[in-house]
Amino acid sequence: MKSALARLYESLICNDAPSPADLIFVMAGRMERKIYGLELYRAGISPKLVLSIGRFEVSKMRSLNVEGWDELRLLHQRTPPNERHFFLKLDASGFQAAKAMLPQWNTYGEVLAFRDLIQKEKPRRVMVVSTDVHLRRVALTMGRVCRGMPIELFYCPVPPRLTPFSKDDWWFRPFARQFVLNEMIKLAGYRIILSLPAPIARRCMQLKDDSRKQTW
Repeated sequence: MKSALARLYESLICNDAPSPADLIFVMAGRMERKIYGLELYRAGISPKLVLSIGRFEVSKMRSLNVEGWDELRLLHQRTPPNERHFFLKLDASGFQAAKAMLPQWNTYGEVLAFRDLIQKEKPRRVMVVSTDVHLRRVALTMGRVCRGMPIELFYCPVPPRLTPFSKDDWWFRPFARQFVLNEMIKLAGYRIILSLPAPIARRCMQLKDDSRKQTW
């Protein structure tokens, strides 16, 4: 039984090893993702880091002692609640905070905003960081949305030392069980929706107008 549960968990993950990249992109949703992305950036894995920050994460960013906190806080205060998703970019020139302009607050909408970002930044190789069981769905979505673009994407999970659960114990914890089961359901749904023609997929994802772009 334990091995079957571990295999179920493994079916949701991507597990590429960290290696040099032109840009590290950290998905929104959990603070340990930001912690790990900052570790990689400060270790010199990439000259550029972009943190995707949901509206309920902004206040927590102060604890990370990250450059750009004050700018991000002010931008958050000036932004209408329904637009409060941000990208915080760090590189050798400093930092920039921008509204991400997600057409929908879900992984699909975040990946569409990511596509706008890489069209502007033009990296050749991007490391994507998220929780391990989230990455299979992220990879599926990015593979569809970024198809044909001249970019190499690889997917690095937050290590177990920073996460509240792992493949060896997730079924013991109510929060972890819910998280993993939700990812199973969402992955199945995304596989169906993303196999449809793009206009139909967009309607299924209930996308809002995405004509607005990041403001930096």
